Amino acid sequence: MIRVRTLVAAALLLLAVLGLIYVLAQVASLVLLFLIAVVIAEGVRPLVHRVEELHLPRAAAIAIVYLVLLAVLAGIVALLVQPVVSEAESLASHFPDYQRSAVSFIKGIERHLGISNAQLTGQVEGVLGQAGQYLVTIGGTIAGAVADLILVLVMSFLWLTTSDRLKSFVVDLFPPRAQKLVIEVIQDTGYRMGGYLRAVAINMVVVGLVTGIACAVLRLPSPILLGLFAGIAAAIPMIGAILGVVPAALLGFTVSPEYPVLVLIVLVVVQLLDANTIVPMVMNRVLALPALAVVLALVVGWALAGLIGSLLAVPIAAAIQVLVGRVLVPYVHHIQGRPDPDYLAAFGRPVPDAPGGQGRVG
Repeated sequence: MIRVRTLVAAALLLLAVLGLIYVLAQVASLVLLFLIAVVIAEGVRPLVHRVEELHLPRAAAIAIVYLVLLAVLAGIVALLVQPVVSEAESLASHFPDYQRSAVSFIKGIERHLGISNAQLTGQVEGVLGQAGQYLVTIGGTIAGAVADLILVLVMSFLWLTTSDRLKSFVVDLFPPRAQKLVIEVIQDTGYRMGGYLRAVAINMVVVGLVTGIACAVLRLPSPILLGLFAGIAAAIPMIGAILGVVPAALLGFTVSPEYPVLVLIVLVVVQLLDANTIVPMVMNRVLALPALAVVLALVVGWALAGLIGSLLAVPIAAAIQVLVGRVLVPYVHHIQGRPDPDYLAAFGRPVPDAPGGQGRVG
């Protein structure tokens, strides 16, 4: 028979496991935010070094860089907040008209094709109605994102102020002859992760400006809002280009029923030009990752942690590439008897050869 003590122990063990899973889930979200903070910190590290060249203390240089970046961000927000708010209000007020125009367009297609599908029309009306509700409730989502952004910025600031001592501690754990290689690996990893952030920022600015100008030329409502949305969406891997085009295409119904086709053509051309010029120029030069590795990293990152995982997938894959190329591959070559000279200098050790021999590196 099963004793009461056994049942109580099993229940306590189950509760402990569930509690551990809950704690790990909470910590995982913080770890993801911390990794984002590290990427941001490594992205602004070159600016800190430039300011330090003015013979300023490191803490002062970091503070100056962050104050300047926050001032620039505040200036951009101040310039955009009025037109964005006014365009958002106009979009929300005219949204019922846009909804009726889209439904009328779909019904016109049904009549032209000789079909009648009330269920399809009802579904479209429901989707558009939900989209209108999202325009009202999007403020709460933005507030949560701003809170996370503040936390990330604080952690990135702390990383810049303490990372040098942490890196020195990690380097000191290795043998003296290996410390040069370890330092190079750490520096290369930071350069790749920071370079990814700078490349994404450049791409966001280019996509946002070009999309906003294209929407203004196409006489779409709220071109500043559409350009801002497209620029932010450009930071999302794989699906960002599609997301950035959808709102503009839907607003094409406000001009004419056929206008969304023209909008799609123009914006798809913009996205293709970006994908074949800006992205290779700013991304491949910094990351040097094979296309297959990028796709696999994005798929795995999305499967493990959703949107945040996909945002971190590429810089983490770049860091792994550094570790594999600088440490793992030379180690495999060492085992195979064809070691890399840098790896030998760092981790090799003299092994006595036969009597009278000169010895060899093993």
